[in-house]
Amino acid sequence: MVDLEERAVRDLEERAASKSEQSIIGKISKRMRPLKMPDFLEWNKIFALACVVAVSLDPLFIYVPVINENNKCLTMDKTLATTAVAVRFLADIIYVGDIIYNVNKSSLELKRRGTWKTNKFFKINNFFKNALAIWKLSWRLILVDSMAILPIPQIIMLVSFKKVTGSGYLDERRLLSLILISQYVPRVFRIYISSKEATRVRDVLTDTVWIRGAFNFFLYILASHVFGAFWYFFAVQRETACWFQACERSGIANCGLNTFCDDHESAPTNYITLVHSKCPINVDPDDTIEELFDFGIFLDAIKSGLLGSYDFPRKLAYCFWWGLRNLSSLGSNLKTSSYFWETYFAISVSIVGLLLFLYLIGNMQTYLQLATTRSEERRLKMKQKEPQIDAWISRNNLDKEKKTIMEKVQHSLEVDKDINVETLVNALPHEYRRYITRELCRGALKKYIILHQNNVNEEAIEKLVEAICEHMKPVAYKEKSNIIRVGDPCQMVLITQGTVVVNTGSSGSNGGTCTNASAKQLNKDDIYGDNLLLTPEHDSPSGVTISNECVESLTEVEGFAVNAKDLMNVISNSHWGLSCSILP
Repeated sequence: MVDLEERAVRDLEERAASKSEQSIIGKISKRMRPLKMPDFLEWNKIFALACVVAVSLDPLFIYVPVINENNKCLTMDKTLATTAVAVRFLADIIYVGDIIYNVNKSSLELKRRGTWKTNKFFKINNFFKNALAIWKLSWRLILVDSMAILPIPQIIMLVSFKKVTGSGYLDERRLLSLILISQYVPRVFRIYISSKEATRVRDVLTDTVWIRGAFNFFLYILASHVFGAFWYFFAVQRETACWFQACERSGIANCGLNTFCDDHESAPTNYITLVHSKCPINVDPDDTIEELFDFGIFLDAIKSGLLGSYDFPRKLAYCFWWGLRNLSSLGSNLKTSSYFWETYFAISVSIVGLLLFLYLIGNMQTYLQLATTRSEERRLKMKQKEPQIDAWISRNNLDKEKKTIMEKVQHSLEVDKDINVETLVNALPHEYRRYITRELCRGALKKYIILHQNNVNEEAIEKLVEAICEHMKPVAYKEKSNIIRVGDPCQMVLITQGTVVVNTGSSGSNGGTCTNASAKQLNKDDIYGDNLLLTPEHDSPSGVTISNECVESLTEVEGFAVNAKDLMNVISNSHWGLSCSILP
């Protein structure tokens, strides 16, 4: 007996634990439910644009180093450094958002495939299985985004740059420069991926030639901006390299141990004199004295006083001009020294300038050819559709609107929107679609409202007609098609072309025909379901009006339809004093 009681108690505890566990799982599942995803194509456009802006702002860090010409030491533009850190932080938030977006998109894909582990999600093994599955789906994008948000510029420019001292200064500075340049690889690659995904599906934006051309041209401008910034940065390095070389050759003790300015100390006079004598900038370019330092392509930056200026707009404009001028000339005007990295930088300017030029010209030529081809396709399509559109306009007595309708249809074809002549109204812009709908439906609706109502003023009828037209949708049915079957939700159908048959009873309820001796025919400007204009009650407990008739198209039919629910809402929200009596 005791064993039975203990077993019963144990069962109750297990059930309670199970319910508690299910409650926990339910709460976790709700919290882990994927966020509502924005449109994939739109997100890639937005993110590509955000990446371009982020890459454009990254060079702010490169302008942070400033040379104090009086003490021949390196300092920082603290205002610019603060701005650069803040801007970079905002840009990194965008990349973090893209990581979250891709993780969420992958989780939705796993759920769609049925491979998402949801049972007892709090178990650690299921968590790692889901994480691994997400990584397999989106590893490339997550990896690139993660590399892009590494705080490399912040560390190099704000921490490491001023701590590099001693005899290994030049080698360490070159390494830091390479790391700084490498930061652009994942960021530019991410722009390429987003742009490729955004242009994979054809739409109005990506099919517009001038926008594509503008984007390619912007890449040219962006490259000029980045190369100009690195020209400034490398000029700072070359001048500080000259200081170290002068110290090494002079044999002066403790010379050049620290090139970063100390706010409380001035540089030794002998050091300043030495640097001025060994690193002159106002010399004859044809002077071949071996002891003089050759600044090469960076001499202009030093002579212009940019390296010691805190005027950021001035530095930005001048460096951008240098980059644009040399990319445009493919680096043909660059006179380099024999320094290896300087020569390599000049080669990069020449190659990138050539590639961007070919890319811009090649893409523009391709886009123009594509635009010409599509324009011809649209012209031929319009020519094929024009007789049918003319016939539709004539059938619906819209000859006065022919010119406008043709223009709107032409615009729809230009945005690659398929045109179905039977439901031509759908191809029209929203406002004009409303106008045409009112023109086609007003007469029949007014006739039926006046027929069933007494003592209703003209203004009330016009308001009701306009409200109903807001909810009417164009429809088209082929010959012998079921429009409404017995048991289907009721709707009101206004016929603009063709003939339909209506039969009360079970005919057509199981796919049969409505055509029999007792069937009633409706033609142009007739309305099926006009009783819905007057009936406030619903026919079913669920609140949905159910049809007890079958309606079938006897010929090809065009018209407008509105479901019972929308129609009831229009009538119930109206205060126009319409009677609810139904005529026999």
